[in-house]
Order: sequence, then structure tokens, then C-alpha cells
Amino acid sequence: MSRLPGPVLRHLAALRAMLVFTVICGVAYPLVMTGIGQVAFKNQADGSLITNSKGQVIGSKLLCQTFVSSSAAETALNKKDEVTGYADPINKYFQSRPTFAIDSTAGGYTIQLADGCNYAASGSNNLGPNDPTLTKLIGLMRTNMAAFDSAGGTTVTAAQVATDAVTESGSGEEPYITPENADQQAARIADARGITVDQVEALIKANTSGRDIGILGEPAVNTTTLNIALDQKYPSSDTSTTAFTTGATS
Repeated sequence: MSRLPGPVLRHLAALRAMLVFTVICGVAYPLVMTGIGQVAFKNQADGSLITNSKGQVIGSKLLCQTFVSSSAAETALNKKDEVTGYADPINKYFQSRPTFAIDSTAGGYTIQLADGCNYAASGSNNLGPNDPTLTKLIGLMRTNMAAFDSAGGTTVTAAQVATDAVTESGSGEEPYITPENADQQAARIADARGITVDQVEALIKANTSGRDIGILGEPAVNTTTLNIALDQKYPSSDTSTTAFTTGATS
């Protein structure tokens, strides 16, 4: 018969249980799941990395990349994360979704393409759908995108601009855009690279993923893989950009 008091015995039992479950849940389970991931889904488990012909990692299928160049508004630095300034989109590339950022220089929110895809921080703005600042900046981006994508004999009006071209994703790291957004940008890409819209559309189709198991989600175009494919198949030395209004003041 044990001489230890009941409370001590119960504490010892709890300690043993904690140690057992720590080994099972904190050591064995992660190792088993890591092993299964590396064997059955190695590419996905490693981050869906994209490599070039030399085997160098140049991106991930899961993360967007910015295809922009420093703009005249660079002096009005975007203070979000204290990393990026303003920039204008490069005409020959597909652009991912914009981002809203608080800029202390501007005294409020701005909207731009330059500050997206910042892997140091993830998140979205906290503005409601009827917020006057949000509606103003969305209208501003509609005007930007309409002018940006009106190229090669194609005219895009503000009303025709795809919704995801003027709103940010929940994470700010989203590489996917809708097929409508991609089609909207096709004429500009073709004009900047000196190719046909049909050639651009073929690459859009090749980089479009469908619904999971046929019913979940919506078709989406991966801008990261699409831009890499464009550079590989239709390289261009064009470096032209289009000036965007961000809503900031210098």
C-alpha cells in the first residue's frame, strides 16, 4: 500500500500522462506527419518552390511576387512594415491583387501594387464595405486599372475592371487572380511583349487551376507561375511602367 498522500499520487499520475502525451503529440506525431509529407507530398511539404533551369529557387507557387518599378512618389514612403515605398507596375507583367496600407506620411490608407507580397507581414485592412475611405480607394484603383489595361487597341472602362483587381486578399500574399482579371490584362501584356493576345491567353489557360475535386472553390490564375512562363517563352526587354495614383500625398 502506498504511503504517499492521495493528492501527490494524483499529481504523479498527471505528470506521467503529460510526459506520455508530450512524446506522442510533440515528438512522434510531428515526425510521422513530416515523414508522410516528404514521401507522399514532397513538393508541397517543401513549400511548392519554383526553380529555374539552374536549379535555383526563384519563388513559390503559394506566394505572389511584385512586378513593379520605383515611382516618382518614392519620396512619400509607405510606412507599413517600414520596408517598401511606392512603385509603378511594369507593363509586361501580370499584376496580382493590390494592397491597402496605412501611411503616416499620407495620414491614412493608400492603395497600391507595390506593397503587396510582403512576406514579413500578413493580413488585410480592417475597413468595412461601406467605409468611405475604402470605397474611395477602390474607385481610385478602378481608374488606375482601367487606364493600365487599355492597351493594344483594347479599351477597359472602370466599370469593366474585375473586382479582385481593386481589392486585396485576406493575407496580402495571394498569387491568384480570377480568369476575368487575367483576361482583362491580356491585351496589355501582348502589346508590351510584341505577341498576340491568343498567345497570352494560351499561357493564362496553362496557369489556371480549376475547382478542387470539381466542386470546391473557383478557377484561379497563378500570377507568379504565369509571369515566369511569360519570361521563359516570350522574353522582352521592355521596361516601361504606368504611373498609378495611390491616394497618398507627398
